[in-house]
Amino acid sequence: MSTDPAVDVQFIEHQGYRHAIHLCETLEGTGDLVLLHGAGVASEATWYPMLPEFKSFRRIICPDLRGMGRSHSLDFVDRSVTVDEVVEDVLAILTHYSINQCQMVGYSFGGLIALLVNAARRELVCGMVLLEPALLERASLGALRAVRAHYADAAAALLSKDDPSIGVKQFLDLIAPHRSKHPRVERMTVQRLASRPEGLAYALMAVNEAAWHIDRMQCIECAPSTLSLIGSKSIDEAHEFHQILAASRGNWHYRSVMGVDHALPYQKPGLCARLIVEHLKP
Repeated sequence: MSTDPAVDVQFIEHQGYRHAIHLCETLEGTGDLVLLHGAGVASEATWYPMLPEFKSFRRIICPDLRGMGRSHSLDFVDRSVTVDEVVEDVLAILTHYSINQCQMVGYSFGGLIALLVNAARRELVCGMVLLEPALLERASLGALRAVRAHYADAAAALLSKDDPSIGVKQFLDLIAPHRSKHPRVERMTVQRLASRPEGLAYALMAVNEAAWHIDRMQCIECAPSTLSLIGSKSIDEAHEFHQILAASRGNWHYRSVMGVDHALPYQKPGLCARLIVEHLKP
């Protein structure tokens, strides 16, 4: 974790949750950058290693989404969530910080949330980077929904009284089947995701439900200039879909990040950060 630049962790209450906001302010930068982490993880592990590369922005705002990181319900009971509730949380946080326009980065679950935030407030997001965004890993909605049924099994395992690593490994086998399974790497990955198993489970369930009701193409069509980063070890279907988007939409750009899988922010944070800055050009 880098201490340069410094991060101030603040807390905001909204809709029965106490949300942790990791805020970094620079002296020479311009504009606001909002970073949304993935399911079951947290802002600190996901974004702190990238912060030194983001000094060209005036403020960097990294919320811990509900049930994850340092964010908790006011009664400290983890419960089911919907993507719509998370979108409302993010909009309330941006309002709290008087953000009327920003650039946004979303990883996995956070990538889906970024697309939905933009669809809800189209004037808000002027540039976007999506790292392995949820629900964009396959072109076929039918195939996507079929695979999501297996994510429900992983969520059920996470909510059981069994060892949470069982559900985490089920999730990893779905989201990163070609990942390195070196014992040290696997142990670190499982530990990162098992820290809030209920939060991971409820986020997976929220994405599963969203697969049946959101208008994915409408979200894509109204997106601002967008770069999608997909790990080279991720499934072929993800690369094929993002290549189609880049070929068919003038404001959509795609990059395969060599040597990494779904966990690309943790495996190559410096490269991811540089690609983010290069695309957003604050």
